[in-house]
Amino acid sequence: MAVNTILRSVKQAIWVGWKVETNWADPLVFSIYYVIRPLAGLLIVGFVFLIGSAVGGSFSPQYFAYMFIGNAFFVYVMQVTMTMSFLIHEDRSHYEVLKHIYLSPGSLRYYILGRALNGVMNAAISLVLTIVLGVLIFQGLLGVSIPVDWLGANYLAVMLSLIIGTACMIPIGFIFSGINLVTARIQFALPDYVSSIFYLLGGVVFPPEILPTWAQTMSNALPITYFLRAIRSSFLAQSYGTFGMDIFYLAVTTAVTAVVGLGVFKAAEYKARKDGLIDRKEEY
Repeated sequence: MAVNTILRSVKQAIWVGWKVETNWADPLVFSIYYVIRPLAGLLIVGFVFLIGSAVGGSFSPQYFAYMFIGNAFFVYVMQVTMTMSFLIHEDRSHYEVLKHIYLSPGSLRYYILGRALNGVMNAAISLVLTIVLGVLIFQGLLGVSIPVDWLGANYLAVMLSLIIGTACMIPIGFIFSGINLVTARIQFALPDYVSSIFYLLGGVVFPPEILPTWAQTMSNALPITYFLRAIRSSFLAQSYGTFGMDIFYLAVTTAVTAVVGLGVFKAAEYKARKDGLIDRKEEY
């Protein structure tokens, strides 16, 4: 396939994804929704932490910063996986256009990639707004100490971590798309189940070192663990100065995930074509 065709397919898929996700509300309502959803998760975890600290009589600013950064950047995992899980159901059963997309000159894989990149764009917007509002609420209004030098952080390291981390989340999303291509009625549960495992084992709100040995082994195999470690190393160098090794392990796990993810999707696409599942109806 020509490079121009690929780029055009990805570009149009990004635009379609944006229109699909914004066509249910006016821009103001949609903006509020995209701010409230990730911010609510951060506030819930933050207030649980503050209440628990008050009951226990001890507050750790370093641990609060650990939780704050992990929970804020986890929006990438949630946004990409949910976008790539829902789109098969939406385009096949709701809009009934998946068969037309499959037969178009562009590849279905590049269409899904474009939709995933739209999810990455939305995640980036949510991330910035969540951090800004979270700092204003916790540090500005409540006076909670967050020992993070936001202006002095290594943003080149942050960008590198986000690029490699995004390159890892997309193959995971392709696994979801492949599974939903050959199944029915699990598109809503699948990303919730998997993201919950990532949330528990990936070091989002507490270090994996406090987990049982078997859970630590699983955590060490997850790319999300190294993604969040690399992000924290960029903001909290005094406590997590292991950026080089974190990026190395993130790149290795990303490469493995890419091979597995594209392999699973290719096999699912072949089975869906063979069994006539591309235009299957899903009546509820």
